[in-house]
Amino acid sequence: MINEYKLDTENLKEQIKYLAALQGLTMVNLKEQVNQKFGKTDGVRNLGNKLRNKTFRISELAEILEILHYEIIIRKTNS
Repeated sequence: MINEYKLDTENLKEQIKYLAALQGLTMVNLKEQVNQKFGKTDGVRNLGNKLRNKTFRISELAEILEILHYEIIIRKTNS
């Protein structure tokens, strides 16, 4: 079964927390795995600040989604 989720920039932090929870991960666990896999050193607080301030890079989202086994798909809308 394929699960799809439409991410919304207004509540991206909550959506990522939800996807992590589905995998049994906390944001701390998730960030630790991202740091280990991608050679990063920043903490979960930095991640939270980026999400809250909307200064989150698409590359950071891609790293998180890779850990959670999701991919980014861009789809044209009818609007």
